[in-house]
Amino acid sequence: MNSMKTAALGIAFALGVAGQALAMTPQEEAVFRRVCTGDYMRLCSMYDPGSPGVQQCFQARMAELSPGCQTAIMDYNKANAPSPAPARKR
Repeated sequence: MNSMKTAALGIAFALGVAGQALAMTPQEEAVFRRVCTGDYMRLCSMYDPGSPGVQQCFQARMAELSPGCQTAIMDYNKANAPSPAPARKR
């Protein structure tokens, strides 16, 4: 597998940055490949794609990620955050 494809897989699996294991749409995956592959290669490529190490690396180094990658991760996490439970009536 070439290094860019490996990086893209690492990015896809790193999306659990907020601790969520949610499936990504093809569009979300394309965005992450485009804006986060360089960050994966620069900061986290020592971890196998899909490993918990990739998620931990992205979490630990969030401040070092490129602005585009940070924004993509925050947007993804916001869009996939669990909805708050409705208030119970008394």
